[in-house]
Amino acid sequence: MRILGWLASAVGIAGVFACNAVTPLLWVTRSNVRSRSRDLMAVPDAGLEAGIALTDTVTDWLGDASVGISDIKARADDLAAAPVVDAASAAGLAKAIDDFISGPYATLRTAYTGLRDRALNVGDTLRGIGRAVPGLAIAGAIADQLEAIDARMQGIDASMTSLGQMGSTGLAEPGVAATVSQRAVIASEHVQAIGQALTDVETWLQESRDRVIAADRRAARALTVGALVGTAGTLYVALLNVLLFQQGRRWSRR
Repeated sequence: MRILGWLASAVGIAGVFACNAVTPLLWVTRSNVRSRSRDLMAVPDAGLEAGIALTDTVTDWLGDASVGISDIKARADDLAAAPVVDAASAAGLAKAIDDFISGPYATLRTAYTGLRDRALNVGDTLRGIGRAVPGLAIAGAIADQLEAIDARMQGIDASMTSLGQMGSTGLAEPGVAATVSQRAVIASEHVQAIGQALTDVETWLQESRDRVIAADRRAARALTVGALVGTAGTLYVALLNVLLFQQGRRWSRR
């Protein structure tokens, strides 16, 4: 019985030491996995945050483009209504068109290109991560909204940019100012549609970011709960080993 008691005591002590070693290892593992998880989620989160900021920038320049189109239409209407073609008015209209194409519209296109590339890259990243992270479902495809904006941008190109090559002489010809006014109306409609599509893009970006943040928090909670459950289990096993050690001491005294 003494030999059995010694063996039980030795096993009990070894078990207690093992449990003492496993418990901190659980929390170190939890910390390492959490760090990797945070780094994984930080990539799309930063991209989505930048995309939202770019959406605001594009929206601001879209407003400036709308103002420029309104100015072009007003000048074209005045020129079309004039009984005699005014060379100065035609020159002013030509300058307004040039300023629009080289100014707010060029900047709008540049800003939108940055937003488009950012949104597509983030979408690809989210799809890749979504296959590895449970619960990270992406709401629809951003490409559809971007293609709609692309089509509207092309509509503005067709409506306005060709006018910039006419110059004041071409704009002074009969009926041209009325055509410019009509194209300005079409361009304004495209701008309004782009604004609505940008709202959809920003909603997609924000909802996707909310999902990323929620998935990151779920991962943190799951890791914490797992570490707590593991700690409770090791403490329970350690208690059993203490009882085994005590029983072994009693057997060794017989």
